[in-house]
Order: sequence, then C-alpha cells, then structure tokens
Amino acid sequence: MAETRRLPVLLVVLVVAGAAGGATSWLQTVLPHAVAPFANSAGSWCLLAWLLARPAGSAGRGAVAAVLALVALVAGYYLVADLRGFAVGAGPVVVWLVVAAVVGPVLGVGSTWSRVARGWRRVLGALVLPALLGCEAAYGLALLRETTATGYWAAEGLVALLLALALVGRRTTARARRRAAALFADSDNRLTPEHVG
Repeated sequence: MAETRRLPVLLVVLVVAGAAGGATSWLQTVLPHAVAPFANSAGSWCLLAWLLARPAGSAGRGAVAAVLALVALVAGYYLVADLRGFAVGAGPVVVWLVVAAVVGPVLGVGSTWSRVARGWRRVLGALVLPALLGCEAAYGLALLRETTATGYWAAEGLVALLLALALVGRRTTARARRRAAALFADSDNRLTPEHVG
C-alpha cells in the first residue's frame, strides 16, 4: 500500500522538476540582467530538489527524490533547449547527470534529515542547502562579477545565511527554551524554605 502511494509522489517530482528544467531554458533568454543568474545557476535547481525531497519520510527516499528531481531538471532543460533550436551535445548532458547522481543524494538526505532527524543529523541536514547556496554565492561574487549581477550573488549569500539560521535556529531555540525551563524548574525545586530564610 505504501509503495503505491510513493509512485504518485515520485511522478509529481518528475513532472514538477521536468517542467522547471524546461522553464529554466526559456528563462535564460528573458530574465533581466539583475536576476538572470537565477536561471543559470545550480542554486535554484538545488533549492527545488531539496524542496521536492523534503516530504520524504526517510533519508533513502529523500535521496531518490532529489536525484530524480535533478535528473528531470536536466532532461527538461535540454529537451526545451533542443526544441528551441539550440545545439545539445551529449557531453554537457552527461556531466549534469553525473552531478545529479553525486549531489542529489546529499541534498535529499539533508532535506529529509532537516525535517525528521534528531540531534546532529538534523543540524547537519539543515546546513546542506545553505552551504551549497553560500558556496555558489561566494563563487559568483569572486569569479562571475564581471559578467553577472553581483547583487544576485549577494542576495543568494544572504538567503543562505538566513536559511541556515532559520533551519538550525528553529531547533536550537526550541532546545534552548526546554533546557532553560528545566534549569529553572530544577533551581526552584532546590529552593526549600530552609534555603530561603
């Protein structure tokens, strides 16, 4: 029964990611310069794969969902590029499929862990996407500033930082509140009448 429910979820992943990949090909020619890197950077694809893997109930299913999402993004992108008359060589397709196979499991496990794991796995999972976005932003600011809008890369770096704070801070803040409450409760229990007077 659970297997039959997973199939529609994976189909949704493939359709959404495939359509987004196709849209990326089109957006590369129409977006204004200030936001053009959105359609020509790995960060937006990683974000989508991470989001599509998030509902998975286990790290394994999250890894599969993210790999499928990245593969569908590649397929959708190159299919639309070909339909638009752009030359599509096997080399770039193979490179991006290998990247999908390597990065997808990391994104999927991280996404799933950030939602369902506990302890260090949850924190590590929560930092996967912000780390990827932050690294890409640093790369863009360092090496692509002559050809792309630096504001985009700075914004992506800010998103990475805020996302890390939100994902890690949410758990850390809840844990800190519980520890503080336990500490105060424990100290209240130690204050007996003979200690007060």
